[in-house]
Amino acid sequence: DINKEIDRLSRIISDLLTLVHMDGGETQMKTEPVSLSDLISDTMKRLAPLARERGIELESTVREDVVCMADSNKFQQVVYNLVNNAITYTGEDKVVRLRQTEHDGKVRIEVRDTGEGIEQDKLKDIWERYYKVDKAHKRAQIGTGLGLSIVKTILDMHGGAYGVQSEQGVGSTFWFELDVQGDSVVEASKPLSNVSR
Repeated sequence: DINKEIDRLSRIISDLLTLVHMDGGETQMKTEPVSLSDLISDTMKRLAPLARERGIELESTVREDVVCMADSNKFQQVVYNLVNNAITYTGEDKVVRLRQTEHDGKVRIEVRDTGEGIEQDKLKDIWERYYKVDKAHKRAQIGTGLGLSIVKTILDMHGGAYGVQSEQGVGSTFWFELDVQGDSVVEASKPLSNVSR
């Protein structure tokens, strides 16, 4: 119990420091070509022990050779936060799925959980700092209320679009889109690769 509380406080401090640096203009964007399959694979491997501990299966289906101009460290934090949230809030099916698609020169990443879902009138508020869903729900009992705010801030810095679809009793899908670099979008016939389970 003590170790879990230390981990929780450590996450809170880390999230607060990240936001302080962003607000103070101390965070510099280091934009470079980023391989999405490599970045996602690395992120899923980092989260695999947590998923195994909770009996959750991670499924990640991405296309290779898709490159975006992004800050690698910040972009990885976006993927990490979204997948970590999905692990935290997934339901009895115990499956978290990450899917990548491309269209019109953009790449779209979707992270889906099988949790209890979020009420429609609360969806617009979940990106705000410290916001938590009604305390009667599980989502209010876990987390710091900062993770999605960090995701929003980083994606705004990249000029990326983002959103969420959710259905109560079914689950939630968080998504974001970024421009693809050059001609890196692979042909639709190229097989998808499962980078982590």
